[in-house]
Amino acid sequence: MSQQEMNHQQLITDTIRRILLDLCTKDMVANAEQGHWPAALWQTLEDNGLTLAGISEAAGGTGGELADSLLIIREAASVGAPLPLAETFIAGRLCELAGAVMPAGPVTVATGSFSLAASEGGFQLSGAVRDLAFGPWCTTLVLVASYAEAQHLCLVPMADVLQADARTSTNMAGEPRLDVQLDVLLPVTAVFASSEDLRHQLRFLGAATRSVMMAGAMTAMLELSVTYAMARSQFGRPIAQFQAIQQQLAVLAGEVAACQRAADSLDTALLPLNELNIAIAKARIGDAVGSATDIAHQVHGAMGYTMEHTLNLRSRRLWCWRDDYGNDNHWQQAVGRLVIAAGADRLWQTVTDAA
Repeated sequence: MSQQEMNHQQLITDTIRRILLDLCTKDMVANAEQGHWPAALWQTLEDNGLTLAGISEAAGGTGGELADSLLIIREAASVGAPLPLAETFIAGRLCELAGAVMPAGPVTVATGSFSLAASEGGFQLSGAVRDLAFGPWCTTLVLVASYAEAQHLCLVPMADVLQADARTSTNMAGEPRLDVQLDVLLPVTAVFASSEDLRHQLRFLGAATRSVMMAGAMTAMLELSVTYAMARSQFGRPIAQFQAIQQQLAVLAGEVAACQRAADSLDTALLPLNELNIAIAKARIGDAVGSATDIAHQVHGAMGYTMEHTLNLRSRRLWCWRDDYGNDNHWQQAVGRLVIAAGADRLWQTVTDAA
């Protein structure tokens, strides 16, 4: 990375951290978990061009590199910001690939099997949406549907989705989710044919964004654990001086370092899509969630489990993100398939080339 690129990323980091420090307070996150959309935080990020960083201006974004988006998503996840930043980025990238322009406002994406049928005035969209992230808070749903043996990107107004028999719920992190059976008439201007395998892109983009989110949250958990261990005293000295605590923190630091490295490898893995690096990152980081959250909560004791403490803002989200877009077992198998597909003669090169 050149010095200019490093300065650019440092500027983004300073900006997003300042905004999050001012607006993403513990009370704001708590209110979001009670169902209140954090409009002020989203609007501030949008006004600063951060919600669509890394997406080309032709597709409605603010330009920059894809690494910019991953950096913003990672920083927001480190404080548990309850926003569909990852989903909006994924939607923007799919719009770029399909030649569409991103709609305004927060956007979410759906995986699953969807189909289009020609209808008077447009296309009839059908299919089941399950566990749609931030659905009730978004303006548009972006998904990939099949029509005439090709994949089509569909931009669906959430107002139309919510008119159906939608069932809302929340995940473990208190973030809104939506289940609905779609039967929506879309105008031809909301449907975009693409020669790209958009479903494949969506799955891997989802895994990549969840990977950097988990890395950001675990980094914050390590910082919280070290700070607490230095400040909490027992038997007349900080618990950080006890060998057992030092061992736990050392293991946690090792896990976090490995996850940070795996997340860093994704800065250049999205364009072109490096499937192996993404699969390795999702598998490695997802596998670390269990031990990392166990250690962080053990160091904090019972205090870390209380809703008043910020530790659980990260741990609850980590447990959700670990399973999104396939759990670590799913991606471990994907790593195996990709290595086998490369062939025995290329095994060493495949392993050493993986970032």
